[in-house]
Amino acid sequence: MKQGLVALGFDLGASQTPILPVYVRELMATFKFCARLAEEGVFVNPVVSPGVPPGQELLRISLMATHTPAQIDFALDKLGKVGKELGII
Repeated sequence: MKQGLVALGFDLGASQTPILPVYVRELMATFKFCARLAEEGVFVNPVVSPGVPPGQELLRISLMATHTPAQIDFALDKLGKVGKELGII
């Protein structure tokens, strides 16, 4: 998932955690991105102030060992589609 997100052009910062931060860095765009992904069948969590400083808004992507390669590919496809649609990538 991490390699796919980077290949699509998403900003993951310098994170070294199993939870992947996809930086959007704008409040309303973060909520729009989250809502559009839900419409496309991908659940992610928005993280906004006070959880992060203003200007550091992000989507939190959590994977489990039970996610299949097909599910990861599906999520990457939708993340790329919506990211481009909203001008995030």
